[in-house]
Amino acid sequence: MVIRSLLIALLVTAFFGYSFTIGLTEPDSLIKKIPDFLAIPLLLACVLLYVLAAWWAVKGFSEHKFMAIVSLGFCAFGLSIFAVGFLMEMNSGKAAAGQYDYDFKRLDAGEKTALTKIIEGAGLNLSNATFTEHWHVADTTSTFRICVQKGHVTALNISNHPIRELDLFSQLPQLGDLYLRNCGLSDMSELKSTRIDRLDISDNQITNLETLSGVPNLRWLFASNNKLTSTWGLEHFKQLISKDLSKNPIDTIQVN
Repeated sequence: MVIRSLLIALLVTAFFGYSFTIGLTEPDSLIKKIPDFLAIPLLLACVLLYVLAAWWAVKGFSEHKFMAIVSLGFCAFGLSIFAVGFLMEMNSGKAAAGQYDYDFKRLDAGEKTALTKIIEGAGLNLSNATFTEHWHVADTTSTFRICVQKGHVTALNISNHPIRELDLFSQLPQLGDLYLRNCGLSDMSELKSTRIDRLDISDNQITNLETLSGVPNLRWLFASNNKLTSTWGLEHFKQLISKDLSKNPIDTIQVN
């Protein structure tokens, strides 16, 4: 009984070890080929096997103490890893207390003035704001979404509303994520910020990426469905991780 317990504990632990190393890092690993709908049942099966192995180890402890202790050690290790992973998953997407502001009470006065001009220029009012966390700013809304942290605007989504004064965004010094989808934009040259690293300007009429030289630290650029005819201008973005230039009439691709 203890031998079976030890074998099961070793096999399940080996599976976990493979899953969290090669399974996650290799694109062609067996773990990557498992359908998503089987992930939770598979994890639950591993937990049940650990419980079964622990039960057998306890039942046969008097006969094979050393092997039982080793088996229980593997079971405890595996179940603790599972518990930590489960708690991390449960807490993902949740903001820590005080991390975000859900009103304009602490917003810097200068930023509030600039934000008011931006929002009013888009035909909205500050009262139309939907306060949210970073991971929800990109969501579609009929008004505008904003993320405020410790008195500063850090993310803003004013998609589907006209934007007239891009230079005002430079007065939001902590702004990192900016979503301006379908805002009637054709020239981005007035946008100046070394802080913005995520920019979504999809569904506009932009013809030239060179006009984005004022935001050199972009890491994520979404510019699909515009009027771009070339990729000239991408050389400005030395830190670029991902880009989407789909649905553009591009006929010239820059080769570095």
